Amino acid sequence: MNLGDLLDFVGNLLDYDPSNTVYRKQLVSLLNDAQSRLLTDRHWNFAGRDRRLQVWTDIPAQTITVTVGSAQFTGTFPVSASTITPGSELAGATVEFTEANGTVHRHVIAWIQNGTTGHFLRPYQGTVSGAVSAKIQRRDVALPSDSMNVLNVSDPHVGVPAKALFLSKWEREDANLDPELLGTIEAYLPSEGFRVSGPQTTRGVTVQSASAGQGLRTVDVYMVNVRNPNAQNYPTYSLDVSSGFESAFSKVATFSLSDTQTLHFAPETIPSNTGLYRRYYLTCSEAHILAPVRVRNADASGGVAVGVDTVAPTGGVILKPNLALPHLSGQSFQSTSIRYRWNQSSAYRTIQLYPHPAGDQLVNVRAVINPERMQEDQDAPLVPASYAQIIAYAALEQLTLKVDNPALSAVYARKKDVLYRGMEARFLGQVPRRIIKGNPTAGYRFTRNPFGPLTFS
Repeated sequence: MNLGDLLDFVGNLLDYDPSNTVYRKQLVSLLNDAQSRLLTDRHWNFAGRDRRLQVWTDIPAQTITVTVGSAQFTGTFPVSASTITPGSELAGATVEFTEANGTVHRHVIAWIQNGTTGHFLRPYQGTVSGAVSAKIQRRDVALPSDSMNVLNVSDPHVGVPAKALFLSKWEREDANLDPELLGTIEAYLPSEGFRVSGPQTTRGVTVQSASAGQGLRTVDVYMVNVRNPNAQNYPTYSLDVSSGFESAFSKVATFSLSDTQTLHFAPETIPSNTGLYRRYYLTCSEAHILAPVRVRNADASGGVAVGVDTVAPTGGVILKPNLALPHLSGQSFQSTSIRYRWNQSSAYRTIQLYPHPAGDQLVNVRAVINPERMQEDQDAPLVPASYAQIIAYAALEQLTLKVDNPALSAVYARKKDVLYRGMEARFLGQVPRRIIKGNPTAGYRFTRNPFGPLTFS
């Protein structure tokens, strides 16, 4: 059962299925909200995913040159040579160095412009300019954007993957453990996470003349900010396209184009210390593109490579995609286009490892994921097909309350509960209940204390 089947099912039960785009958007929103609510509070077997995340160790001594009052610094840095997948793995890292007078400075790298130039998020406010020896750390391990609850972290670097114990930051402090320690992973800790702010409006889009045959179409354009496009611990998109931490959408900009018009995209230049790359996404109802897909350059005559879709803070790039209706409607485009990955309101969860690895390595993480947003009729829910109707009943429960029919809402709630109990019995993973003596951090370095009280974990 896909989204189209769910919409037909709801329309059949309500005997109300208007051909109205506003109604469809509201109903699709209810169905997606229903699926998220159903799946976010249980560790469903079908919602678990195993990923291998890249973790970078500390760089103890990196020589950089800083200038008083400037966010720019220089040195020698790793950076991608590809215009399709720009960026550096150092973006987002924390830099710590000490002035000659003993003052310690900590900065976050906004972005690496090229192999010799980088930018902090804020200007250096020291008293002396010049070369310093800096320690670079990337301690927060960002989880994939669809991750909700971490079920397990294990270290594959030691032969048979060794399970890492859960450790809170309070327990780390209570056991007097050194957060700067490097070594073999023993535990993981939940960390602060972060959020990427989005642009207020869609900027830099202009209507341009084009050859005849473009077709009459209405294009909705969205803009997003992107941080660290080449420094994710786990890429959101495939490795042949630019990834990174994306913001939520800006307000939509709608363009009604004639048969001889198209769009060009030229993000403005913004301060380098923001570290914000920019991307565009579009939808086109005439081409049956209801889920936003990425705008990619298709004309290399302007000096921009074909396939470029991510523009650095410096701007100076014009993206010229092929927006002709026959092209957008073709299977070739729709099967290779890059759909926007809806995340949890642009909020990214992070964990820390104790000790932090002494070398660059991969870490196994199993997590429960947030279901991908359904937008087009062929999109299928994460819920198994035999229980997909539960999404429709949950949406109908809310929809009938909206039209002031609490009696009918209660009927659909009962139908939902029956299916939900069946799905629990079939797919809900049971958490083991083991009896453990003592506190794992009471002076025994993550081993069981045979002399402590019995506790459930």
